[in-house]
Amino acid sequence: MKWKKLFWYILTILLFMFLAYYAVQSIREIIIVYSSNYTIGEKFLGIMGNVFILIIELLSAFYSIFIYYYIGSSSTYKILKDENNRFLQQDPLPLVVIALPLYKEPLMVVSKTIDGALNLDYPKDRFQVVVCDDSPEGYSTDIEEYCRENGVKYIQRKSRKGFKAGALNNALKLVKCDFFGILDADHIPTPNFIRSCLSGFIDDKTMLVQGRPLFVNQDNFMQRSSAYIHTQFFHVYQKSRGTRGAAIFAGTTGIFRADLFRENGGFLEDTLAEDTDTSFYMMSKGYNFQYVNEVCSKGLVPWGPISMVNQIWRWTNGITSILRKRLWKILKGKNSLINKVDIFSSVFTPVIGVTMWLVYIMLLVMFYLDKYVMNLPFARPSPSNIPLLLLAPVLISFASLIMAFISWLREEKEDKMIRLRGFKGMIWTITVFYLLILTAQSFLIWAVLSALLGVKKDFDRTIKEKQKTLGTINQKLKYTLWSIGLLLLAVVFCIASYHAIVVGNALYGWFFMAALSGIIPIIIVILYFREIEIFKQFASTKTAIDVEKEYEEQLNDRS
Repeated sequence: MKWKKLFWYILTILLFMFLAYYAVQSIREIIIVYSSNYTIGEKFLGIMGNVFILIIELLSAFYSIFIYYYIGSSSTYKILKDENNRFLQQDPLPLVVIALPLYKEPLMVVSKTIDGALNLDYPKDRFQVVVCDDSPEGYSTDIEEYCRENGVKYIQRKSRKGFKAGALNNALKLVKCDFFGILDADHIPTPNFIRSCLSGFIDDKTMLVQGRPLFVNQDNFMQRSSAYIHTQFFHVYQKSRGTRGAAIFAGTTGIFRADLFRENGGFLEDTLAEDTDTSFYMMSKGYNFQYVNEVCSKGLVPWGPISMVNQIWRWTNGITSILRKRLWKILKGKNSLINKVDIFSSVFTPVIGVTMWLVYIMLLVMFYLDKYVMNLPFARPSPSNIPLLLLAPVLISFASLIMAFISWLREEKEDKMIRLRGFKGMIWTITVFYLLILTAQSFLIWAVLSALLGVKKDFDRTIKEKQKTLGTINQKLKYTLWSIGLLLLAVVFCIASYHAIVVGNALYGWFFMAALSGIIPIIIVILYFREIEIFKQFASTKTAIDVEKEYEEQLNDRS
């Protein structure tokens, strides 16, 4: 495995050196080009536009190069756990609380999670299941009754202050335990959940051990792509971070050491990404967050496009809020340098993604101003007639596809549905995944801007139930109208791409990416429009157990 790590590290260093060369040569080219006889206005607009776009290019290309570091470091990941550690050897065993935060969840989903939590491979008298329900009073009487019948502690607050983070902090104050575990409502734990995570507490600085959730519903390309986001997160990012005690709490399927967590204030409550926010903050105080790459729960991705967009919107808004609220304080903390670079990269990525649309527009305006109005050339080096102007889109695309392929190979060993789809399924899933990630940025513009501006947003739960509708009439109209607007913009970029090719300008690559980003949303609308109905009517609710049974039947039919 060491040779793999060395290969990816060498590639990272070489690409970083090339990026430095590109930056120096680009600045040199801008100075040379605009030293000619241009008006003051042309010089000002040209230099400012070129420099701003260069900064975005470099940041996005740097993140793409950093992906190779993630791949390299994750290739040497080994599960750091000790099943004979002092916690698992003490008598009696540590007292563990498993908390299930809820908000307007159906009993059919929650009951399966409760049942799974009650049947963990751990002494019954040494763990307790606690339901933290933030639903309106009287909404979840059936869940409250189910808890009472099964000996599960039921906690309901009068307000939703702090949302999910607030509900968990409230429960942490009301229960007595040595370790505090968390499961989302639709994440059914596997029997090994407690023991696998406890075995990861290998030193006194470890505050959290994160287990791996497996997302099982993959009925269509949208769901497979959504599940693929998690595949990459756990098989590349979390493994990489796990090699340096810097794993991120994923919001579910993790266990905290209660005493350390309480001493440091519990979850931060002022962003919509309390899991990532709290992870970075606690790591900056010198604590370790370990990752155990063993399946410890089975859950669901959203069933439809609108709920998928809402989920990613919330993640993006929450992570960007960290940039505004706490980045400097976190970076000054006790983290290692590589962890600080990782944190900066993580919280700044949404801004770069959304800024790319501003870059597309600026490039379009500069291209046509230069063509018809004034001299605003786009200055970049082109040694041996190689258009390095395509550097950023090529690096981003290639790195994304490489990481997707590596993730597929790693997941194939464990996911039956991936093996069922075979090589063609891999190509199709990775292609669709890449296109959807490319497209998603246009829907996240307000998520980033509202976070940077400090606009307060409510925590909206992600609907995981299978349903006939994918949202209300307002959501349907907003999604459809936004997609039509993007399509019109895509037509403009298609025309610009054609004009750039005709005159031999390398901007055609950027324009093509922008056009592609704008076309895909309307394709999704066309494919799903009949399912986006006016009123929300649940056709059925399925849990991870139900979905796995269906897939087992498909596998048996194939064999």
